[in-house]
Amino acid sequence: MNYDTKPQKIYAGTLSIEELLVDLVTTERIVAISENALDRNTSLIKEKAAHIKTVVPNNMSVEAILALNPDLVILQENNNKTFIDSVKDTGLKVIVTKVPTNLSMVQKRIELIAKAVGEEERGKNIIDDMNKKIAYVNSKVGNIPEKDRKIAMAYSLQGVFGSKQGLFHDICIRSGLRNGAALAGLERGDHLSKEKIVSTNPDILIFPQYSSTVKGDVDKFRDDVLADKSLQTVKAVKNKRYIIIPDRYRYSASQYMADAILILSRQAYPKYYNNDKSQ
Repeated sequence: MNYDTKPQKIYAGTLSIEELLVDLVTTERIVAISENALDRNTSLIKEKAAHIKTVVPNNMSVEAILALNPDLVILQENNNKTFIDSVKDTGLKVIVTKVPTNLSMVQKRIELIAKAVGEEERGKNIIDDMNKKIAYVNSKVGNIPEKDRKIAMAYSLQGVFGSKQGLFHDICIRSGLRNGAALAGLERGDHLSKEKIVSTNPDILIFPQYSSTVKGDVDKFRDDVLADKSLQTVKAVKNKRYIIIPDRYRYSASQYMADAILILSRQAYPKYYNNDKSQ
């Protein structure tokens, strides 16, 4: 999608696209920001988002979007198809991006959106910055033999997640870890039994700092998992070896995916990053 002039009133339908937009364009060019973007528990861009005057609900109706009078709407495919078609039917200019499930898809989305907003050079710089962080991680843990890589298993409040088809799998692998959920054969939308957790025997468990998807006490949930009698033979439980990271990093489908990889790798392999202040 090309424009004679750069869009000046851009609306993004998901937080991950908002994360990208605040680094691609000046905040004056973003017509509204979601409540999620201003929530310190769920957002990585709270400070930047605070400069945008109009705050809207996380889920907007077609009529509400139209009332903003945007000159570009950016939506994600996981929005209801009928909803997307309805937004297009208003005559607004709309681009629809795929839901990324790996680094390549994240970066292609950055390129697509950067072109749509007329900031291709800025998009390239963002991707270059991501690649530098990922190369740095690879310089630290890239040579660890596969058999020596730690097995990590990530929990949401709904249980173990991280199927091979999801974005977290790529984050995990690029951090120098083996994804325990994938090793256990977890498929998207399925539940992983405790027997599978025990047989996979992860070295590290990953817990959320805050849950943006399911209401619940994350501290109690973590304590319950670690105290579960049926899991006491698991290495991560025996050694009380777990990582807590912000929820947004676990599902990062923006430029923050590179930060998620770095943060996870550093916590999993602190000895490789000891006294290293270059990043």
